[in-house]
Amino acid sequence: MDNSVPLPSNLPNTIPSDSEFNAAYDRCAALQARAPILQLDPPRSPSTLICARILGYMLIYAPGRHNIAKDISKCVDDNELLHLAQLTYDYFIYLFNAAKSQTHEYSFLDHTSGPSFHTIKAAIAHIMEESPIDQRTVKAHALARDNFHCVVTGAIDYVAYHNNKQLTVEALAQELQVFHTEAVHIFPAFTNKGEDNLKPEYAANEWTIVNHFAGHDISQELDGIQIHCLENILTLAIHVQPFFDRLALWFEEVDTHQDTQHTYQVCGNPASICSFSPIVTFTTSDPLHLPLPSPYYLGIHAAFCKVANLSGATDCIGNAFEDMEEISTLASDGSSADTLYCALICALLAKSVF
Repeated sequence: MDNSVPLPSNLPNTIPSDSEFNAAYDRCAALQARAPILQLDPPRSPSTLICARILGYMLIYAPGRHNIAKDISKCVDDNELLHLAQLTYDYFIYLFNAAKSQTHEYSFLDHTSGPSFHTIKAAIAHIMEESPIDQRTVKAHALARDNFHCVVTGAIDYVAYHNNKQLTVEALAQELQVFHTEAVHIFPAFTNKGEDNLKPEYAANEWTIVNHFAGHDISQELDGIQIHCLENILTLAIHVQPFFDRLALWFEEVDTHQDTQHTYQVCGNPASICSFSPIVTFTTSDPLHLPLPSPYYLGIHAAFCKVANLSGATDCIGNAFEDMEEISTLASDGSSADTLYCALICALLAKSVF
């Protein structure tokens, strides 16, 4: 099923633009219009239509949209435009592949035979003794901040439920769900880091794409152990995490008034989020030591999600990953181009040469 959405005929009035920006968007719209007649033999992946929409929607949603406009203006022909879009498409494949290979990382509290507590306050005090925050302790700190609940569903963490009498009573009294949870990174721990002095074709790695899209060097903020800072972490139940990691769920800030800070609309594919609360508010009892997820990071993640979904990239990649699991022979007519391309990118990722 194709859930992609054609580019608007004109840029939204809310988008600040200039002549270079408008010209860039016009090229995307023109490429979209020509896509049906630009049938390549053999078929390419991603398709010309998806590429046109990736570029157009980046101009609409990317915080670093003027970086994208400059890139488009430097493209001398359709092939260079397609290559430019393909860099972002490859990043989406990276996220899907990372989500697919996700394994549960146990923290020092991830055992029902671990320390038991009578109250939530006592559990948090114990966790706060574990410092600094790193890969081993980040889940426990995130759980302490999020009151041992999934921030989307409100489900109580499975281990905390068994080890904390107050949470056990709360779950039974309020009939709350209990699930294993994960400390989910808004930006995952990428294996490489962008080089600003290199052209995209020679530095098409994950951080380069993120920094360019954001219009800001996020990789410096999240360098090394800082990738595990709580501003980059959400506590999500394990059945919610795949939607977030695969760009099918995102958070849009409701507004920035003081009384509604950190309140978000839960957005995404209706089939994915229909059972979730439409509005969530993130809270913390200790903003200094247990800071909330960064609205800025969540905003960039949301922008990536919109580009990926509206362009049709997520449907295409999702279908390709399903085919990679189910089929053993590629079609001879070229209709397996998306599957083959995803498989090749995943193979490159496995060898760390992406």
